[in-house]
Amino acid sequence: MGLPHERQPDETLRIHQANERTLLAWVRTSLGLMGFGFAIARFGLFLRGLAEADHRSARAAHGIGSAWAGVTLVAIGMLASLAATLRYGRVRRAIERGEVGAPNPLIVYVVGLTVAFVGLALTVLLARALGQ
Repeated sequence: MGLPHERQPDETLRIHQANERTLLAWVRTSLGLMGFGFAIARFGLFLRGLAEADHRSARAAHGIGSAWAGVTLVAIGMLASLAATLRYGRVRRAIERGEVGAPNPLIVYVVGLTVAFVGLALTVLLARALGQ
């Protein structure tokens, strides 16, 4: 049995494939966040248009929160995709050097907490809209 950095080709291939699957999972997550954000922003615009058509422009001004929430989710998705791509490159280089360990979990915590915060903001916006 050799040193840890002297991996067999099959093992190295499996580690690279796992790294690629992780990147693709983050890309799917990013696309989901961006799609959801776009839908939220567009739905807010749709509701404002309906309110203006009913001549209720005072209530239409309250729909701006959904636009910001949507833009925030799209931005989070874009940043998650960028961070995942950079992480993929770092892990790939570590695999080639034989220095594979647990990757830095920072991206998971940042994206998870930020999405939770946006979810909280959306909950407040929905509660305010239902209360009016």
